[in-house]
Amino acid sequence: MKCRAFLCAFLCLALLAGTAAAEALPAVDVGYYFDTVVTVTLYGPDDTLMADIWAACERYERMLSKTVPGSDVDRINTAAGATVEVSAETWEILREAKEISAASGGAFSVTVAPLTALWNFTAGEERIPADEERLAALPLVDDSRIELLEGCRVRLPEGMSIDLGGIAKGYIADEVASLVRGRCTAALLNFGGNVYCVGYKPGGAVFNIGIRDPQADSSAVAKYAVSITDTSAVTSGNYERFFIRDGVRYHHILDPKTGLPAWTDLAGVTVICERSMVADAAATACMVLGSEDALAFLQAMGLEGLLITGEGESITTPNFVTHWNLRGI
Repeated sequence: MKCRAFLCAFLCLALLAGTAAAEALPAVDVGYYFDTVVTVTLYGPDDTLMADIWAACERYERMLSKTVPGSDVDRINTAAGATVEVSAETWEILREAKEISAASGGAFSVTVAPLTALWNFTAGEERIPADEERLAALPLVDDSRIELLEGCRVRLPEGMSIDLGGIAKGYIADEVASLVRGRCTAALLNFGGNVYCVGYKPGGAVFNIGIRDPQADSSAVAKYAVSITDTSAVTSGNYERFFIRDGVRYHHILDPKTGLPAWTDLAGVTVICERSMVADAAATACMVLGSEDALAFLQAMGLEGLLITGEGESITTPNFVTHWNLRGI
């Protein structure tokens, strides 16, 4: 669903101009988890923090990835309708996923997996499903049918499957942010389209994050910047993974109600929230909803967001500009 070419997504996640020359050099390391490049920048970390972050990423990938045999998600998907006991963390992610799905009218869905399995957006291997395939999979997409039982048990009706790609990275960003607090002076956690900034840089500066221009060819071209700390900025956009067939542009953010790309007026969405998991799912939902319904959804959820249309128009929730110092660059 989500724009998941995670290296840059919709945020140009480099720090913008600042006082780097006068600051102590941070510790920077890069890993590859959740099908994306993860970059961790730490200011004044303790000796084991970086290693602990990568250990946490490995643990969550083994737990939440649908492609890792024996993960909680894999066991749910292969249980053929049987009840599966999962970790408390997986159970809680599913609980919140169901709530956000309901709040968005199904625009966000973790049971969209049968539909995403029919498409392929890999260069040279692009695939558009036949209408009969797509229509046959639609009844299998319904988050309300996920049964969450006592004792961290989950049951999914036979034939259905889940993919936490639209929410798990946000959860992991939240958990890693909790891990670094008190163990460094500041941190920039870049999980591709999910960014979490913790604390203040040396000298007391907040983090300045560039927001990509959806119409630019390069992810390095920023249209706006925001200033944040102790919160997460998450983006979703239709410009990273797509192909053109017979003059039609197919991107990988699917509408759970049709199984087709979400062809709305939006090209990109940025949601800022202290809980990256919520922002993660909300950004995907907005792309599916389109600008008018997305704005109403964000306000109903008490979230702040920036919506950029395919025509380049920018729409924000009422407090976004002043709260996050939104400015053009």
